[in-house]
Order: sequence, then C-alpha cells, then structure tokens
Amino acid sequence: MYMEFKSMTAYAFERACGIANGYLKKQYNGKGSIGSETLEKIHHYCPDLNVVWLLAGEGEMIIRDPGIALKEEEKKYITIKDEMIAVLQSQIVFFEKNIVDKDKIISMLEVQINSSKKGK
Repeated sequence: MYMEFKSMTAYAFERACGIANGYLKKQYNGKGSIGSETLEKIHHYCPDLNVVWLLAGEGEMIIRDPGIALKEEEKKYITIKDEMIAVLQSQIVFFEKNIVDKDKIISMLEVQINSSKKGK
C-alpha cells in the first residue's frame, strides 16, 4: 500500500531503503521476518511511514508531519529524563541524611563503649 501510495515499484523501494533485492516478495509470501536493521533502514528512508502500522496494521499508514511526531517524542523523553533526575536527586538527599544519622549513632555508640571501658 505504501509503495502504491508513493508510486514505487518493489525494486525501487528495496534499492532506496538499502534492503536486499526480493526481500519484499519474501515478506509478502510469509517466508521471512522483518528485523530491526531492516526496520531502521525503512524508517530512515520513509520517515512518513508509521512503523506501528507497518508491523501491526494499527493506526494510520502515513504520519502527516514526521517532524512534529519526532518533537513530541523528544518532549516525552526530556520530561521522563527530568522526572528521573528529580527522583534520583531526592534519593541522594535521603541517603545523605541516612549517612549523617548513622554517623551520629556510631559516634554515640563509640562514646558509650569508651565510657563503659573506663568504668571497668
């Protein structure tokens, strides 16, 4: 469907994407599986092709503006990254407080041990 949409032959598509001659025919006949390298090549050559549609037949075949979709994905990644950094920073503060508390406990125990040794 995509090749028809783009008015391309299978041969032209395979050459443009850098995949083996006859690869699509093999896929069409159900005699092969698509690997991640091939998907990357297709995605690189056809950024408007929805990879989810290609693999699962879900959604629209064409991504109307691949630049906008990429920007949205980048925004999600940045948001997730920022949230993870905040969580890790709060964990660092928590662990630093625990270290200070443990150091105080150790100091108190050392004082208690030393005073009980002196008392003997």
